[in-house]
Amino acid sequence: MKKLLRHPLTEALLLRLLALYGKLVFATARVRLVGPLPPALSTQQVVIALWHQHIAHTPALVPYLRHPLLALMSGSADGRAMRILAAPFGITAAVGSSHRGALTGTRGLLRAAQTGHNLFITPDGPRGPARIAKPGAAEVAKLTGLPLVPCAAWSARGHNFGSWDALRLPYPFTTLYIAFGAPLQAAATPAQLQQALNTLTAQAQAAANALAQSHPTH
Repeated sequence: MKKLLRHPLTEALLLRLLALYGKLVFATARVRLVGPLPPALSTQQVVIALWHQHIAHTPALVPYLRHPLLALMSGSADGRAMRILAAPFGITAAVGSSHRGALTGTRGLLRAAQTGHNLFITPDGPRGPARIAKPGAAEVAKLTGLPLVPCAAWSARGHNFGSWDALRLPYPFTTLYIAFGAPLQAAATPAQLQQALNTLTAQAQAAANALAQSHPTH
């Protein structure tokens, strides 16, 4: 099966199907904010941090941002697939990670900041451990001078995969809950970012669970 999935034609077909699925999800989903929207999102560039588990919800963030979004994505096959899937939603990429091409990825983020982009980083990506923040997001915020905004997103209906991050894939016609935190201080540590992300995740999941319980499926 793995050899089949690595075949270029099979990979291209799967990516096409996933792209169509993504368009269906975000064309039919209702998006709700949990808590206030930080004023910084509508007035300036920011660095957005989101756990890797929530990455499939990223297109829902775009309408709330004043500036275009550029994400740090792995140079692996999975990262290539993510770049292809993100492009229709106006999300571009800098290639790199903490494991491979870190310097190249950071340079790409710095260039993007100079050309008016918001920056997007999953602090526990690309391989984990899940929900353990690495220094990258805080360091990029310091280097660029941009506010570091923690964020969480969760779907009322979706599927959690058995991957290292328990990736959450939203279903079509679901409600997506987004929780933005207040920008962290310039000297914020990975531990402070981690705490903020976990708090926002709990808020988004609680809102989604409340909706699911009020509208149970039969």
